[in-house]
Order: sequence, then structure tokens, then C-alpha cells
Amino acid sequence: MMTAEARTIIDKALTNQSPLESWQRGGDVIQATLKMIVRPEKRSALLESMRGMLQPARVERGCLSYHLYEDVENRNAFVLLEAWASQEDLERHLAKDNQRQLLSLMDLLSAEPELRFNTVSHTAGMDLIERVLKAGGSG
Repeated sequence: MMTAEARTIIDKALTNQSPLESWQRGGDVIQATLKMIVRPEKRSALLESMRGMLQPARVERGCLSYHLYEDVENRNAFVLLEAWASQEDLERHLAKDNQRQLLSLMDLLSAEPELRFNTVSHTAGMDLIERVLKAGGSG
């Protein structure tokens, strides 16, 4: 049986709708970062709810990435990192019921969440590190 994620990848390939490809051709990406610190006794509830939200968001039009990460130094600290192909895709996502569910989870937190939206027009990877090392860069 095919997973939903595999089906989405195939569907996008068949319909030629790849937001990642359009971004690689020069479009800006909207990155959302939500930092949360959950009350220890509410950790399981937060994780259960978040697990149910990840996959539906990942198959939304324009979603490039949607992942929840746990801080290795504080097991009650989490970062939700999202990447969207356009401002319109992000706004469409924000209007979904999934976001209302996310907002309701704020009651489980022990501190005010930190939310940032960034527009990214350029990225680099290992090639940048290699270029700097070859050039003998020092800092």
C-alpha cells in the first residue's frame, strides 16, 4: 500500500506542480518558525496533536517543508519549521482549520511562543563551505 506522502510526490510529479523547482529557479520562499516551550505535564498532548497536523499541512499546495523538531537540551522545547513557495500559499495555509488547532495548543505552553516569518531569496549549502575553505578564508 502506498503512503500518503508517496502519493503526494507522485501526484505533484504527474501534474508538474513542484513548488521546490519554482523556488530553485529564483522565486522567494516564505519560512515560518514557531518556537514553543510546553509545560512538562502537557508534552504528550502537544506531541499527539502536532503529529496529527504535520501530514495534512505537508500536502497543501505550496508547502515545501513542514517539520517539528525537539531541542536536544530541553525536551519540552520544540520548533515548528515551515517553508512555503509563496506568500499566497502561506496565507491559504493560515486560513485553514489546522491553524486554529495550532492556536488552541498555545494553552499547553509554559512561555509565550516565538513566531517569525522570513522571506528567503537565496540559500547556499555545502558548496559555500567548500568555496570558503578552498579560498583559505579565515574568521
